[in-house]
Amino acid sequence: MSKRALMIAAVAILVALPLTFGTFWINMVITALIFSLAVFSVNLLTGLTGLLSFGQAGFVGIGAYTLGVLAKQGHPPILAGLYGVLLAMLCGFLLGLPAARLKGHYLAIGTLGFGILILQLLTNSVEITRGPMGLVGIPTGGIDKQTWYLIMLAICVAVLGALAYIDRYSALGVILKMVRHDEIAAQASGINAAAYKTIAFVLSAFYTGVAGGLFAFVVGFLSPDAFDVFLSVDFLVMIILGGLGSVWGGVAGAAVVTVLNDSLAGFQTYRPLIFGAIMIACMLFAPGGLAAMTRRQS
Repeated sequence: MSKRALMIAAVAILVALPLTFGTFWINMVITALIFSLAVFSVNLLTGLTGLLSFGQAGFVGIGAYTLGVLAKQGHPPILAGLYGVLLAMLCGFLLGLPAARLKGHYLAIGTLGFGILILQLLTNSVEITRGPMGLVGIPTGGIDKQTWYLIMLAICVAVLGALAYIDRYSALGVILKMVRHDEIAAQASGINAAAYKTIAFVLSAFYTGVAGGLFAFVVGFLSPDAFDVFLSVDFLVMIILGGLGSVWGGVAGAAVVTVLNDSLAGFQTYRPLIFGAIMIACMLFAPGGLAAMTRRQS
């Protein structure tokens, strides 16, 4: 069976999923699809451009809380979500300007600082976000879970297609790969590497902002603890497990880690240790992730 046929079959199975599974598994898949959007951002930033970021949870939090706060104030949820995405992209631009000139562990530490900064703002801006008490009563539009599932599936397929286009067919994808492979050679060819790295941060923030808004819209409750640095680590685990640079691998990694998160709910103290072990095992024994294992078997 060809790769395209497998993709069509997978989408058909996902469309039919609400007819065969209960609410628990539908909620699980919705969560995995939301996280897939954030994983796409990591794929764009790390897999395509070669930039390691520990600040993606911050962008998700920006998108989520902007929608939550504005929706509770009476703004239309879709418009509030759009504001959240735009604010996330603005923060991505502001972060990308200095971060684009950093490399290696300096870049990782810089983006980690951004994630911690956003977490502190969400926690301490009690008048706006209600801080540790959490933001409750976010309007969800009265949409049932089956409808939400189909909406999320449609959004993820559209975003996945856009990312695949950037990766394989667009000039932007070619330039970002040049910057990743040899930044000096790219600059010698007339490419402004810092500018394109900043663009990658902005596009990455777009994906995570959308994920955050959808998360707030679906869940209806937000707490700052949901957007700590461990969420950024989870995204990296998803992309390493699924396959760095693989679009479909990111979806698979998000699904596996979402199920693991639920299965390990009673072992939250050891979750970072377990996920760290998974990352090390993947890098040692399956550096290409699930995507590479699938290619070897086909």
